[in-house]
Amino acid sequence: MRIVILCLVLVACAHDVTVKYPAAPGAPTGTLVLLMGQPAGDVMVAINGQLVVEDEHTQRVEIDNVPVGTAEVVMAANGVDKAFHVWVDSDHPTTVPLGVPDGGAGFVKTLFGTVVTIVLYSLLHH
Repeated sequence: MRIVILCLVLVACAHDVTVKYPAAPGAPTGTLVLLMGQPAGDVMVAINGQLVVEDEHTQRVEIDNVPVGTAEVVMAANGVDKAFHVWVDSDHPTTVPLGVPDGGAGFVKTLFGTVVTIVLYSLLHH
């Protein structure tokens, strides 16, 4: 039983994700680092239309081998997506801090708001 609980805890923990963009051989490349304000679930990242991260639970994504120049980044996390352009340099990693919504509290707030609305409606129309 302890092993099962330990496995569940380890699976739920966020981990750093490092991937390699499939750039053309010999092309100048750099590193792009996406830092989220808090761990996020269902993280997906596409660079220049190429999916490089899919369904991860993480707070930090490092993408190596990204072509130097302006990169189009589309990221989804906790059900919200963001699209932006960023300059990638070969001299040092390009780091982008990102805010992400809390994945768990949104559902609870929505459920609470719905229940309160139903109760108030019932009391006022009774």
